[in-house]
Amino acid sequence: MILKFLTRFSEMRRIYIGDNVSPVCKVYYYADWFLSYLIHGASISDYFAYGFYKLRYNGRREYITYRRYHVIQNKCNKVSDRCLCREKNKFNKLFEKFLGRDWIDVNNVDEMQFVSFCHKYPVVFIKEINGYRGIGTRKIETEKLNAKDLYNELVSDVNSHYIAEEQITQISELAEFHPWSINTIRIVTVYDTIDDEVHIMNARLRMGNKKNSVDNFHFSGIGANINIETGIIDTIGYDAHNNTYIVHPITGKQIIGARIPYWEECKTFVKGAARHISSIRYIGWDIVIQSGGRFLLIEGNDNADHDFQQLHNCGLWKQYQAIIKRF
Repeated sequence: MILKFLTRFSEMRRIYIGDNVSPVCKVYYYADWFLSYLIHGASISDYFAYGFYKLRYNGRREYITYRRYHVIQNKCNKVSDRCLCREKNKFNKLFEKFLGRDWIDVNNVDEMQFVSFCHKYPVVFIKEINGYRGIGTRKIETEKLNAKDLYNELVSDVNSHYIAEEQITQISELAEFHPWSINTIRIVTVYDTIDDEVHIMNARLRMGNKKNSVDNFHFSGIGANINIETGIIDTIGYDAHNNTYIVHPITGKQIIGARIPYWEECKTFVKGAARHISSIRYIGWDIVIQSGGRFLLIEGNDNADHDFQQLHNCGLWKQYQAIIKRF
C-alpha cells in the first residue's frame, strides 16, 4: 500500500512539476499534500491537478476535492437508485425517449431476436452493462458475422451481462476534431426538485485522440471547457497527462474559440433528461449532436468525475454548495 502511494505521488509530481525536484522539496510536497488531505479532502490527483502546491487556504477552498465530491453525491443521489445510471440496460430502458438509437438487452432476448438485430445494421456495438470508460465495449461489423455464435458466446458468459446498440453518427462540426471517435458533450447538472430547476454546473467537449475509437478522457482523450451561456469553447484543450492543445494534435482543428452547434437546444435537451429522474439529482450527461440539431443521450453518470469539470478553468465547490445546502 505504501509503495503504491509513493509511486502514484511521484508519478503525479513528475507530470505537473517535473523531475528536477530537490529532496527537501519532495518532503515539503508530501507534508503539504497530507495537510490538504486533512483540511480539504484532496486526493493526490486533486493536489497536483488543481495546483494546490501553489495555492493557499482560500484558493484550495474553491475546488471540489475527492471528499467534497462525495458530499455532493451523497446529498443528491439516492444510493438505491444509482444502478439506474450505472447499469446500461436499466439506463437505456428508463431514458428510452432520449437515446435516439436502437438497442436490445442481449441477455433478455432469444437467439432469433439477436440475429435479427445484427442483420439490421452494418455495425453494432456490444457493451457490458457495468462497463465504464469504454471498457468492455466491442465494435462488431456484421457483414461477415456469425451472429448465432456471438449470441451464444455472450449469453454463456456467466460473469457479464450485455446490451447491443446500433452505430451512431455525429454532426460534422464535431467530427472534424477527431473523426475516428464520437466526440461527446459532457454536461453536469444538479436538479433542484424543490423548485423544479435544473442547474447546469459545467459543460465540456470530449474529443478522442490518437485515432482511438472512444473519446474518454482516461484513454488519451482531450477535454475543453464550454461556456455555458454562449456555447463557445473558452479554454485550451487538455488531457490527463497535463498536455495542452490550442489545436487538435491529429487533425489540426482549432479547439479554443470553436462554437458548439445548437447549443441552446442542447441545454433544453439535457434539462429534460435531468427532470426525468428525481432520485438522482447530480448527473454528468454524455450527449451526441447529430445533423439538423438532433440529440442522442449516450449515458448519465451519477459519479461524474469532479476533476474533469474543473481542470484548466476554475473551482466549482462554492457553486455546488449554494445549491445542495438546501437538500
